[in-house]
Amino acid sequence: LFAVFAIVIFFWFSFHQNGLTLTLFAQDYTRLEIFGMPITAEIFQSANPFCVVFLTPVIIAVFAWLRNRGKEPSTPMKIAIGMGIAATAYLFLMFFSFALPDKAALAGMKADQVQSILVTPWVMVGLYFILTVAELFISPLGLAFVSKVAPPHMQGLMQGFWLAATAVGNALLFVGGWLYMHTPMWATWCVFVAACGMSMLVMLSMVRWLERVTK
Repeated sequence: LFAVFAIVIFFWFSFHQNGLTLTLFAQDYTRLEIFGMPITAEIFQSANPFCVVFLTPVIIAVFAWLRNRGKEPSTPMKIAIGMGIAATAYLFLMFFSFALPDKAALAGMKADQVQSILVTPWVMVGLYFILTVAELFISPLGLAFVSKVAPPHMQGLMQGFWLAATAVGNALLFVGGWLYMHTPMWATWCVFVAACGMSMLVMLSMVRWLERVTK
């Protein structure tokens, strides 16, 4: 369980950038209009809960389909896949950020120049869609894994440690804020690609051990 807790710290560190660097990116580098209507940077926060409601039955149906064919991955494997999906989300954003100036250069640009480099709002919608898929592979399944593996007399304590791992990930959010202000945009997202990608590889290296322990 502590091995899994250590992995998910990096997921929450990356996922909860939606309240920091991702909203700043929407504010500074995204064209804030959809279908000709003005929007605010904060509106993209609604994409995640919408996608949770929309995608949950889809993900459950996919897992049920795989289970009926004896091909459903184990929970540790699902968590590893979720980390890979999270890495893909930031790789997606990094692709659109290569041509963007850093914050210092952006501050010196004229308004018309800034408008010419803004990315489409659908980039943010796509990003949150991918991150939500990753969340559905990790958050509810991870908590269920804790309930399954923890000794009966330590259920509450272990679930508390799961929440503590979330808190540690949140405590690290400032790293993203510092990167956003002091590094090129693509380099900022590259750090999250690396964090999620390395976590996926570590999780994959532990999958057989975790599956054996679970059984």
